[in-house]
This record gives sequence, structure tokens and C-alpha cells, in this order.
Amino acid sequence: MKGGAPVPVSLTGPCVALILLFFGLTSCTPSGPASATCATLEQSRFFGVFSSTTTLPSAPCSWTLQNPDPRRYNVYMKITKPTDSCVPRQIKTFQFDSFIETSRTYLGMESFDEVVRLCDASTAVTYLESSKQFLQIRKVAARNTLEVVGQEQGVSEFKAEFLVVGKRNPSMPACQMLCQWLEKCLNSSTHDYPCGIMNTPCQCWEAPKRKPGSCYRGGQQALTLSHTRTHTHCWGRWSVCSQECGGGVQVRSRTCQPEDGVCEGTVEEGRACNPQLCIGKERNRSQGLRAIIGLKRDNPDESNPGAVATQTDAKTDEWATWSPCSVTCGEGWQSRSRLCATSSFTTQCTGALRENRPCNNSVVCPVNGAWDEWTPWSLCSSTCGRGYRDRTRTCKQPQNGGQPCRGPTRQTKFCNIAVCPVDGSWNEWSAWSSCSASCSNGTMQRTRECNGPSYGGSECHGGWKETANCFLKDCPVNGTWHPWSSWGSCSKTCGGGIQQRQRVCEGPFFGGEPCPGDTREQKRCNEKRCPEPHEICPEQNTGDIVWKKTPAGDVAVVSCPADASGLILRRCTLADGRLASWENPTYTQCVSKNYENIQMLSRDYTSKAQIGQSVDGVAEVISRLRFSSDEKAKYSGDLLAIMEILKNTTEWTRCLLTFSPTFVFDDLQNYVQTISNLLKEEHHDKWEEAQLMGANIKGFLRLVEEFVNMIGVQMSGFQDIYEVTENLVLNIHKRPTTTSSNFTFPVKGWRGRPDWVSTSEEKISVSRDALSLKSADANDAFVTGIVLYRNLSSMMSFQSNTTLFNSKVVTVIVSPTPTLLSTPVEIEFPHLRNDTINETCLSWDESETSSLLGSWSARSCRAVPVHSHRTKCVCDSLSTFAILARVNSDSNMDRANLPSVTLIVGCGVSSLTLLLLIIIYVSVWKYIRSERSVILINFCLSIICSNALILVGQTQARNKVMCTLVAALLHFFFLSSFCWVLTEAWQSYMAVTGRLRNRIIRKRFLCLGWGLPALVVAVSVGFTKAKGYGTVSYCWLSLEGGLLYSFVGPAAAVVLGLTVELLRGSPPPCPHLDVCRPGHHRPSLRPFPDPLCRFRLFRGFHHCHGPLHPA
Repeated sequence: MKGGAPVPVSLTGPCVALILLFFGLTSCTPSGPASATCATLEQSRFFGVFSSTTTLPSAPCSWTLQNPDPRRYNVYMKITKPTDSCVPRQIKTFQFDSFIETSRTYLGMESFDEVVRLCDASTAVTYLESSKQFLQIRKVAARNTLEVVGQEQGVSEFKAEFLVVGKRNPSMPACQMLCQWLEKCLNSSTHDYPCGIMNTPCQCWEAPKRKPGSCYRGGQQALTLSHTRTHTHCWGRWSVCSQECGGGVQVRSRTCQPEDGVCEGTVEEGRACNPQLCIGKERNRSQGLRAIIGLKRDNPDESNPGAVATQTDAKTDEWATWSPCSVTCGEGWQSRSRLCATSSFTTQCTGALRENRPCNNSVVCPVNGAWDEWTPWSLCSSTCGRGYRDRTRTCKQPQNGGQPCRGPTRQTKFCNIAVCPVDGSWNEWSAWSSCSASCSNGTMQRTRECNGPSYGGSECHGGWKETANCFLKDCPVNGTWHPWSSWGSCSKTCGGGIQQRQRVCEGPFFGGEPCPGDTREQKRCNEKRCPEPHEICPEQNTGDIVWKKTPAGDVAVVSCPADASGLILRRCTLADGRLASWENPTYTQCVSKNYENIQMLSRDYTSKAQIGQSVDGVAEVISRLRFSSDEKAKYSGDLLAIMEILKNTTEWTRCLLTFSPTFVFDDLQNYVQTISNLLKEEHHDKWEEAQLMGANIKGFLRLVEEFVNMIGVQMSGFQDIYEVTENLVLNIHKRPTTTSSNFTFPVKGWRGRPDWVSTSEEKISVSRDALSLKSADANDAFVTGIVLYRNLSSMMSFQSNTTLFNSKVVTVIVSPTPTLLSTPVEIEFPHLRNDTINETCLSWDESETSSLLGSWSARSCRAVPVHSHRTKCVCDSLSTFAILARVNSDSNMDRANLPSVTLIVGCGVSSLTLLLLIIIYVSVWKYIRSERSVILINFCLSIICSNALILVGQTQARNKVMCTLVAALLHFFFLSSFCWVLTEAWQSYMAVTGRLRNRIIRKRFLCLGWGLPALVVAVSVGFTKAKGYGTVSYCWLSLEGGLLYSFVGPAAAVVLGLTVELLRGSPPPCPHLDVCRPGHHRPSLRPFPDPLCRFRLFRGFHHCHGPLHPA
């Protein structure tokens, strides 16, 4: 047997399982981040091969390989590039960690397009290495017309093989294939096209040198048999015996593989076998053993020499001729052989059957080029991300015509030392989807996917979905009716007529159906009977407004005056005698221009606040509204506009409380003053008009309650707000829920309060124990608000001739509203009138609908009489409270509108007496004509006028203009009375001092008596703008603002001056002169130095003889 054939290795069960694990094929269900119609996901596969024509038949389409565990395995892929057509950027290759479906985002995505270069024909095969969870090859759709044409041609078929290799202890078959890939990848790499395999877990090296003294079979080291200095003897197995009987020979051989020099010993040896005799059989001729002594290096293509030592007497053939030299150049060897003829009667041949000898050739052998060892790999060209590294080797030049070195001098491969932060980047848009509508306008969509971000990079900017309009064709449109026009005028105003309306059909278009139905419609109208002439209100002209004829029961409408917008309404009604008559016109829909501007501004701010926009105009709106409402409202619609503006302001302020507090102290005062301005006495008739047209006080009370709640949210704990105006008192407290103190009203110790607040006797008590508020959190707080209205009760439309509100109105608010009052709220009311009976406590209840009292209810309150002029209301709920009473039928007159009998008698007697005095003076004027008489008559006139004005003022308390005028005149005449007293004293002083002149009256006296009071009143009216002249209860100066001092000050000055003059001291005795005796002359006053003596003499002569003049 020649040569050493490799021994086959039997595969055990575990080996077979391992191979099947790496090279087996499994089928997978398409899934993963790809097209829903063309997607393949490979799982649990360690090796596989696929073709692009079967795996990626259309676009878009994808093939994805899932790494079982990126921490334990790497994925390697070999791609055989297409040989024919290729469309750039149609095939994408990338790896990623995961895919987020909701945002269409690839996390940790890294493209392999730079590594693969599928359309680069410089190399036929490319390799790549993946270390992430997924490796995907995707065929994308075309983006434009040029790409569509290219896609129709398509990318010719390419093939791919993948291999999943463990990072630790990889299997031998996987390493054999991977090492082959690595060798081919590195041999074909260039600087411009590095190898895609960066690292391998396998030890891919060249075959090791054979160790001395070892035996090798099939390339594997076997048992060492013996050692010599220069070579190794390693025998093979014995061959089959050459004879079945009669003695045969078995041969075994070994390979001569010398290190240096020649091999020693034999290459082949034999031994005897089957020595038994042959019966009836011939012995076959067999070769003898061959021995080789001192052999040189064998030629690998020739048989190995050997020698067999035998002892035989058999005949041996002659040696054959020497063979040609084994080499044509350099040192070789020659051989010759011979045959041994044996039989059963001879012994074995002795000597070698084959001989070798060296031979020399004078021709010099050529030496091929040889590579030096590779240099170490260079450093990576990039510190992060994908770079490359290379290594080089040097070729030892060939000699004597030898072959040059084969293979590359440089190998390049990709490297990746560290991961670079990668910002997210969008893939190309997908193709547009089909239009959502088969006709007319529709939409189509396209999507794109985000690559990354990875390792701290920024997100992709923009949307992953895009929608565009599309239009395929016009849809058939059926005809559609336009809305009906408004009904035309009736053909008759009464007695039954006809009115018509029309509509227009639009279409049909593009083959649609026409509109069904008629284009015209009519109906009966004005079927009521025609009114008789006496049932029609006649045309009436009131100034600039003309009211046309209107049947009874209808409402006539005209435009508001030029300074307002809206409509004036006036109803025509039938009186008791069935005679048509006009009611008073109502101005509830008329809004002045200034209020209309503020109203539009508040509506705009409200709409902005409702959608969350910032509003900065709170202070502006409230300030403008406050100063506009300080003036008297011209129309009842102005009051309703003010309430709407306040409501809008509260609403948008509450919406903005989540951003920042919007109310400041000035805004709070302006808001409260505006509410107070609504309750002015001059607005009483306008409130009545508004309530007759459907508006009631319910909206006003709800507005105040919402305002208190809104302010309470912005207040801090232990904060109090106390606002006093001429028509209401607002008291707000904010306390933590842990507080235990009760709440009472009014607050004592406040200064500068109006008269009606100082004299108010209402008492309100709210027990803290009554409020069932939870105090789980010490930071929680609650708000208590109490509002006292001065004249709201007089504006209630509920009052009649027999019943009325006999108290002020009080509102008690607690926020958050307690669920239960364990202790009732107590409110003590003084009566506004004393001629009433049957006082009943009422509370405001908006849910009350069946009561005869409207929204007022007497269920939750009971009245506890204190005395005849006071009533205490004990109530079980928080609301608005008041007292309802019945007018005593025994009362014969309205004492609130007429002066009392005592006042009438007193003023009447005083005026008649003074008038009688004036008549007497006038009748004897020629005898008593003097300055003093004139002063006295003027004094009497001022007192008479004052008495008359007092009586008139008692009947004009509700008329603001008349009451203001009466108060101003009273101020003037009262001051005149004091000034005329001062004038009389001045005149007497001048007469005593001798400065008196012969004039009836001096101009300075008139200036002091009438001019000084007129000046004081004019200045007071100018500074106060008549505010404070007249109150709700009487027509006199109000205590507010110190206006009363404009009367008390001058009067006190007059009294003080007269008192000082009279108290100057006792005068010396004056001589007694009988100045009235007949015939007595008028003495001179110069001898009397004391002014008082002169004054007495002057008065005596004055009465007896007329004016006395100093000598």
C-alpha cells in the first residue's frame, strides 16, 4: 500500500447535533419592522443561504435576521453581488437594536451601505459583520420617475450567506467557514474597499510546522515511535498477507520526512505470514522487501523507498538500469529495482529489491519569491464609529527565473473602537399610498423611518407621516337645496293672508340626481281678526321718535338714539275700557356707546381666556367700567351691559388664576364700586323696567357670589377685605380650616364709614362649629363673605301695595360650601318701617319654582321677634336674606313721603310769626326806617325760606335732582341766617364807634348777609360736584367727605365771634340820661369812652328820636 491515506473519523451523536444546529434550516413567519405584505424574519437560525429573487421579489420588501443574543453571538454575512443590472440605493443593508412602531424609529441603527456597495463592480463578493439585535436587507420603493424606470429593470439576482458564530468556544465547522471567508475578504481588500470582517472569535492561522520526532497521519500528529538526530520513523499498519498458505509476506511502510540531511533506516519492511502448507494450490509470486540505506529527500510524487531484510536461497533477478535523475536541476536521486523469484522449496531472497542513489545536475534551480511575515495591524483610522486598519508584508524577490510572490502586499479591514453619538436621520419617504377616495378630493399618505438616534444623539426632527390631497375624478353630485329664504310679507295685515318663501337648487353636477321637492312654499298668515279702530294705538310723535300705528298686543320697535345702539320697544295694550293705549317705552336693549365698547372688549378677552391665552386687560376694563358707571346710566340696557361686563371679567379672571393672580387692590375697589353704582337710587326706575322685561335680580346676586369666590381664591390665610361704598358693604375673611373663631358682622373700629353704615344696626353671626368643613390638610382654607345692601330691597319687583321688604338685604357666602350647618346662621334686622305687621324671614333659593314668592323661600328660616322694631332671622342654610312684611291697613298715609305733623306745625308757626313781623315793619316803615330794620327783615326772610325748604325736602327724598337742589338751598339760607345775625352785630358796632353813615343799607352788609353764604355754597358744590347734597333719607348735607363742615364751620365762627364780644368783661357804670324826656336834646357820645355805654345811649336815642350821630 503506497502513501498514508487519511483515516476516516466517525461522527458521534453530539457532533451530528452540533452540525445540524449550525447548518440546519428552519421556516419563519414574516414579521418585524418591514412592509406588512412582503417581509421575512429569520429567527433561531445559525447558517443560511437565500437569493434576492425569492426573498425580495418586490418593493418595498425586507429580509431581517434576528441575533439570538448579541452578547454571545456575532453575525457574519457573505454577499455575492449582482453581475448584470443594478439600481443604486435600491437595496439597503443596516443593523439596529430595536424598532419602535408608534414613532417608526429605529434605535441604534447603523448602515452597511458603505461596506456592501452592492452596485460596485470592483469586487464580486463582499463581507460584513453585525453585532446588534437585527440585521436587515431592504428593497425600497422608487422615489421619482427615473427611479421607477430603473426599478422596472430591477437589480439582478444576488445571493447572500449568513453565519452566526459564538463569541466564546465557537465550533470547528463554523470557524473553518469563517476563516475561509476572512482569508478571501482580506486578500481582496484594498484601501478604498476594506474588508467588512473586523474581528473573529476563531484562531485563523497557517498550518503549524511539524514537530521533530512526531508522526503525522492526514495532517494530524500521531504517536512518535523513535527519534534520531535527523529524522523520525513512524510505521503504518501491516498489509494483507501476500499468500493464503505456504508462507507469505506482510508489508508496512513509513514516510521519510527529514529535517536536515538524509533519512536513516528503511521506508518499507516485511514479515513472514501464513506458513502452513498449501495442498493443491500454487504459490503466487510476490515482491520482496525493499530497503533503503542513506536516502536523500524523497520526491513527494514518487513512491517512498524501502528495504526488506530477508534470509532465503531463492533466485534473485539482476538489477534493472538506473532511472533518470529525479530533478532536472540541482541535487536529486536515481533508483533501480529487481525481482525475487521464490517457491515452496526455496528460502526467501536476501538483499534489497530497490536501490536509490544521489545524482547531481549542473543546472542551477530557479528560486520562487517568498513573503515575509505580515506586519501588525495598524491603529484604527477613527477614534469612534467605523474606520479602517491595514497591514503589509514584503516579498523576497525570486532568483534564477523563479516565480514572483502571489497575493496582496496590503490587507485592509473595517474597525470600530468606540461608538460615536449618532443623530437621528430620516430614511427616504415611502411611496404615496393610494388615494382614500375613488372620486373627488381625497388624501394619500406616505411614511418614513427614523434611523436612530444612537448613543446620545438627537432625535429626528419632523414627522414620520405626511398627508397630501389627491383628486382622481369628479364624483356625481346630486342637486342640493339652498336654505329657504325668509317668509315674505303677508298679503294682508289681518283677517287671513298668504305669505311665501322660495329656495334655489344647486346642481346636479357630473350626472347627479336633481333636487327633490318644490322650489316655492306658501302658508296662511295673519289669521287673527282685524282690530277695530279703537283697538289700534294711534301714531304718536315723541320728540325725535315716531311710533307708528300698532294693533293692541303687538310691540313697536324703533332704533335707539344716536348715542346708543339697539332697539326701543313699546307695547300697545288694551285698557280696561277696551281702548288701545301705549305703554311706556322700554330701553332694555339700548346700550350707550361707551358701555358697548367696553362690552365688546370684555367679550374678546373672555374668548381668549377660554382657550388658554394670556389676557392682560383686567385692570383696563374694570377701570373704564368704574368711571363710566360713576355717571348716571341713561338706559336700562346700560345696567344689563354693566352686569354682563362684570360677569365676563369674573369668568376670564377665574380662568387665568392657574397662571398668576390677576386682581390687585385697585381692581378690587373698582369692581366693588361698579357693583355699588348699579344700586344707585337714580337707577331705581331702570331696574323696574329691566325686571318687567324679564331680567331679574337673580343674575345680580349670582354675580356677587362668583366675585366673592374668585377673590377668595387669591387671598392668603388670615387675610380680610372690608370695602364700604354708598350702597353696599363687602366683608371677606379667609381662614384656615383649623380656626375655631366665629364670624360676626359688622366689623367695629372702622373709620370714615358713610352715615348709613355707621347707623346700621344689622347684626350677623356665623358659628364656626356650624360649618362642617374638613381640615385634613392644615394648609386648606375657607372663605367667608358677607354683603350688606343698603337699598337692594327697594329695587325688588316683588313688592306690592300690601307687602314689602322691611329690611336691608344681606348675603352670607362660605366657600367651599359646607355640606351641613349644625348651628343656624343668625341675622338680626332693624325694620325700615314701623307701620308693618307679620314679619317673615326669607332666604334666596334659585331652585324654588312653585312658590308664590318666586325665588324667595320661607322654608329654611324662622322669625324671632326682638321687639316691635327689630326681628331676628334664624336660618339653616347660607343664602341671601331679608324680611318681608305686610303693610298695616290702619295707616292713613305714607309717612315715608310726607313730613311729620310736628315738623309741619313747628315750621308753620315760625314762618307765620316771622311773616307777621315783616308785615308790621312794612306798615310802619316810614317811622322805623333804618339799617337795622333792613337787616332784621332780611334775617326773617332767610328763616322763612329755610322752613319752607325743610318741608319740601321731606317729600323729595327719592328725587335725586330735587333733593340735591333743596339741600343746596337749605345750606345757603341757613348760612344766611347766621350771617345776617353777624351783620346786625357789625352794624351796631359801627354805630357805637361813630362810623355809621346816612345810608339805608351798605353794600358791605349785603355782601356779608347774602354774598358770603352764596360763595361758601358755590365753592362746596364746585369741589364735591354736588355729591353729598341730599341723602336717601333726607335732603340735607351728608356726613360723608366732611361736607357738613362747610355749614358748621361758618356758623361756629359767627357764634364764637359774638360770644367773645359779649364776654369781654363787665363795663363801668354809665351815666343816666333821660333821653326820651320831651324837649331833651341829643347829647354827644364823645364824653363816653366805653363803647358799651355808647351802645346803650345810641339804642335809647335811636328808639326815641331817630338815628343818633356823634358830634
